[in-house]
Amino acid sequence: MKKHYFYFCATLLALNLFLACSDKETSPTEIPIATLETVSGIEKAYSVQQDGHLILSPTLNFSEGSKQPVTYEWIIDEVVVSKEDTLDYICKELGRHAGTLKVIAQDETAKFVDFTFYVYSGYDRGLLLFTANDTSSTLVYKALDDINIPAVRNAFSENNPTLPLGKTPLALCWTGEGITNPANIEDTGGMEVILSTDQPIRMYAIDPNTLKVKTEFEYDGDEQGFTPNHAFVPFGMQNRLWGAEGGSVYFTGNGKDYLMSPERRFIKGKRRLQLPSNAKVADMTCSLITNPMDMLRVYFDTENQCMVYVGGIRGMVEGKVACPIIPMALLACDGNYAEANTDNRYEPKHALLVGYKNDSNVMIYRFSPASNKAEESLLSEIDATGHILPKAAIGVNPIRPILYYADFSGNIYVLNYESKNFSTTPYVSLGKQYEVKSIIFNPYNPTQMYIAAEDKEAPAKSCAAIFIIDAGNKATGKVIYQETGVGGKIHRMIYKGNGLENQQVRRIN
Repeated sequence: MKKHYFYFCATLLALNLFLACSDKETSPTEIPIATLETVSGIEKAYSVQQDGHLILSPTLNFSEGSKQPVTYEWIIDEVVVSKEDTLDYICKELGRHAGTLKVIAQDETAKFVDFTFYVYSGYDRGLLLFTANDTSSTLVYKALDDINIPAVRNAFSENNPTLPLGKTPLALCWTGEGITNPANIEDTGGMEVILSTDQPIRMYAIDPNTLKVKTEFEYDGDEQGFTPNHAFVPFGMQNRLWGAEGGSVYFTGNGKDYLMSPERRFIKGKRRLQLPSNAKVADMTCSLITNPMDMLRVYFDTENQCMVYVGGIRGMVEGKVACPIIPMALLACDGNYAEANTDNRYEPKHALLVGYKNDSNVMIYRFSPASNKAEESLLSEIDATGHILPKAAIGVNPIRPILYYADFSGNIYVLNYESKNFSTTPYVSLGKQYEVKSIIFNPYNPTQMYIAAEDKEAPAKSCAAIFIIDAGNKATGKVIYQETGVGGKIHRMIYKGNGLENQQVRRIN
């Protein structure tokens, strides 16, 4: 009996072992539960126009395995506004807002992403940056009302979704730059932003407060091959110096210039205010208000290698000083602010011409122009070889005798052109990967400098960067704002104001 019982127990044990092995071999492999590791796809800051939508779609990054269910909470100004996976928030209140995305997985793992967004009412006062990528021009807007507001990177297309720009950016200007009677802005008939592109040629007049196109127009002048490469607004438009109809915007291209009338026609204007017939002017200009009083358009004639001055009162005068250079910059300088009874307007007196020859020698000429009863006078001629490189970016302080120039490694230096003193150390350094392309000022604020530079390490379509520099100290500047990846290859940057800049003039030495 005991023997039979022993065999029975042995058989039962063997059967259990077999079944255990069989279960182990046939059961499916267990899939681990994935852990929520990071949340990406949310930028640190955004700019949204009032009543626009802030739309954010985060990306959740898990470890390997089966993804857990998650919940979302979008918190804006300490209030939960959505529990959807994508935020679609209508921005009603102006100003700065703090946001947080809270993602909680089923295992109670929580991830938080903080962001900031700025709601602005319009395009009141800021910088316009014209850039190019492989397929189209792009207009970028950087607000200056609050410098912490990020740039609007597709300002033209956002406000004009059905209107295309050409592939190549050309002219860009703000008609407010020619205001001579700031207390009577209405005399201008309304300020505008004017831009043009090539491939194909497109020309637009844009509302400066909304950046919406007011008018699309075409070049209709009689010059064969004329291209609207450069546009500027000289002083005197409110005084009707350049046309009885109130024409104010001048275009240059292929060595010639044309006045655009209020009817968007391209005309030569009065004979006494035209360029010499044999002139071939560079696509760079400036405008001056002189003493004795006159308001001028200033050009450099590359054919005859001399300056050309067109005074609203005196008319056209060709310069006598030979400047055998390829021009790099033509800038108004040595300005001051008029008295309160003249609305504190900015009045630049002289012109700086910078250029190079023989691919290495850089020269700087400073002129007191021919105007009204005055004749052209060469105030100084400076050999900048060894200091300023050919084709380097150049800028000038509106009221101080300081010329700013860049190298190709993100450094900006200064020259006091009255004492002819070049700095030996950088005024400000942006980083060696940056190549400075533009240095500009709001002429009513000589203590803040604006720089557009290209990041040589970034893709061409997103290489543009904007810097704001505190330039109040004569010896050294300080970067107070920097934003990268705002656009493509840089063509031109301008200051666009609201016409009230004269009300906040800072009188400094």
